[in-house]
Amino acid sequence: MNVIGLDPGLNHTGWGILSIEKDIKLIGNGVIKTNNKETPGQRLNKIHKELINILNSYQINSASMEEVFINKNPRSSISLCYARGVLLLTLNAMNIQVFEYSSNYVKKSITGNGHAKKEQVHFMVEKILNVEFKGTYDISDAIAVALCHAYSKNNF
Repeated sequence: MNVIGLDPGLNHTGWGILSIEKDIKLIGNGVIKTNNKETPGQRLNKIHKELINILNSYQINSASMEEVFINKNPRSSISLCYARGVLLLTLNAMNIQVFEYSSNYVKKSITGNGHAKKEQVHFMVEKILNVEFKGTYDISDAIAVALCHAYSKNNF
């Protein structure tokens, strides 16, 4: 079974794909980046098209992402919701079931602490999968939600 974890954002949408059989293997990951000089519609269309390409490259059985939360900055929350909406629409159009988890639940399932910092989540994702990531936390956050899904559905 292959599950994609997604960390939505209008600027950067992280993704990670896990193969879950007798063990868990990371089989793909990356970041969908958009240009902030483009209109929101153009940026959302890029997220949509790139996600379709990713989904067509792997046999995805299910998807997971964090539930929506309200940020202190209303503009950030609105942008996050735009990106989430496009991800949900794209996944639904491709008949991929989406599972959503609270941020605290994801952190607790990966680190044992529901209030863990991004650095701690990043460290544990690397340790669990025996891989190393460089760059932003978008990828490790996406993989963390995929791992959370694997653990919560007793797929591993």
